[in-house]
Amino acid sequence: MVGRGVGYGKIIFFGEHFVVHGAPAIAAGISNAAVVEVKRSEKNAISSEHKIVPEYSLKAIANVLAVMGVKGCYDVSLKGDLHTFGGLGSSAAFCVALARAVADDQGKNPTDAEINSIAYEGEKVFHGNPSGIDNLMATYGGVMEFKRGKNVSENRYERIVIKKPLDLVVSFTGKFGFTTKMIENVRRYKEQDESEFAQMMDEYGDVELNGRKALEKGKLEDIGKLMNANQSMLQELGVSDELNDQIVKLAMDSGAMGSKLTGGGGGGCCISLVKDKVHAEELSRVLEKSGFQSFATRVGKY
Repeated sequence: MVGRGVGYGKIIFFGEHFVVHGAPAIAAGISNAAVVEVKRSEKNAISSEHKIVPEYSLKAIANVLAVMGVKGCYDVSLKGDLHTFGGLGSSAAFCVALARAVADDQGKNPTDAEINSIAYEGEKVFHGNPSGIDNLMATYGGVMEFKRGKNVSENRYERIVIKKPLDLVVSFTGKFGFTTKMIENVRRYKEQDESEFAQMMDEYGDVELNGRKALEKGKLEDIGKLMNANQSMLQELGVSDELNDQIVKLAMDSGAMGSKLTGGGGGGCCISLVKDKVHAEELSRVLEKSGFQSFATRVGKY
């Protein structure tokens, strides 16, 4: 018997880094997903068509099996159309898909809340003390407003119902950013000028609030403008590097409604909001020609 499970990738519309300092962020599950298939085996093993770090993957498998109370071992295969680029929650999507695949093989039917909790234990291998937003989105998909608590049990989130699906292009800078380094950069920025950082937090608060309203009403132009405003703040904080900036400029010059980095920055991925699927494919080709791996994706109905 083969057990099978799925976990969604994610992007952040608004709030990376600001969420670390107490502001809400808005994240979304994308149509690209990790698909895991498992078979019982004498020892744990991992294979994938994507670029992975086997050592981490094997530790995550052990964590997930332990928290699920499963004594046996599994041969795990990671498939699906979610690239393992930085910033897309690919490790969380893997952990969610793995938990669901093992549950499928064991004949169990855990709730989404239980899957989310199990996957968080796997995520610790990859990110030490993760915020919980990646495994949340990998489990539930859709669009969420997320506010980080002092610990994962105090995290708060609320589903946002968007008026219509949104088409996006995800582009990879080709450089894996170090989120911890970027978080440290923002901390230093804050320490150098507390009042300026407080003012930026206030400005971001308006962006997030209006961003939520625009998402709920399906106002593409407003969503795009607010993404651009958020990106300007991330540039000022020093977390958007020259490759992020290059992608953003290319996207905007090619008719994107909004473009920004997604995730920790310092490389990683950018997202660009477009009018429709045709526009998404066109922009993806433009960015590919400029040397940036890109793909069209969707938020909302997949």
